Amino acid sequence: MLRILLVEDEANLRSGFRRVLENVIGGVKVAGEAANGKEALDWLKCNRADAVLTDIRMGEMGGIELLRRLAALHPELPVVIISGYSDFEYAREAIRFGAVDYLLKPVETVELARVVERLRKRLGGEAERAPAREQEERQVIRRVKEMITAQLDQDISLQLLAGQVHLNHRYLSALFKSETGQNLSDYVTQMRIERAKQLLKGTQMRVQDIAPLSGYPNVKYFLAIFKQSVGATPSEYRENPDTI
Repeated sequence: MLRILLVEDEANLRSGFRRVLENVIGGVKVAGEAANGKEALDWLKCNRADAVLTDIRMGEMGGIELLRRLAALHPELPVVIISGYSDFEYAREAIRFGAVDYLLKPVETVELARVVERLRKRLGGEAERAPAREQEERQVIRRVKEMITAQLDQDISLQLLAGQVHLNHRYLSALFKSETGQNLSDYVTQMRIERAKQLLKGTQMRVQDIAPLSGYPNVKYFLAIFKQSVGATPSEYRENPDTI
């Protein structure tokens, strides 16, 4: 599946491109959309795409400037420029900054399909590596979960976890949500409450001692979070752990 970041300032055109790419040409997923180059660069900080399909004239940051910045930040990322202007200067600028293709509006479906096919051929080696990359990402999330479990009684921050797995913290946050369907902070809270429930059910420890072991040095805060998550106080849960 070819993952494309679609950059176009007109929402109706983005919708049309998505429909043609995903439903007519097929084998393509529009992984993200942006209304200008700045939004595209922000999206790429936390997400990945196999290629970028961008308009040339947009507010905030146009396609040529986006292409120039991508050449420095993501030189491996192929970019296809779309323009309603047939002036050769635009094409020459786009090619100078590394555009792999140049389409003129209105874009014909057949021509777009040809561009997609050329992208597939260009990315053939990368596509073969995709399963390995996905496996590596799953291993990263597994490692993060293991670290969280081992550090439930300590201060856990996204930045700290990201540093331990050598990833940008925003990318790790997006990757964790993509892999698990859950925000990392919500997962930490869930695991801490599970730890507390295990200790309440399996030991006679006092609640004020269980709180810090579950990552909550402030007992009042622990009581509030536990009640919000479980629907009962720690004492009520201890009395009826199998019915709450």
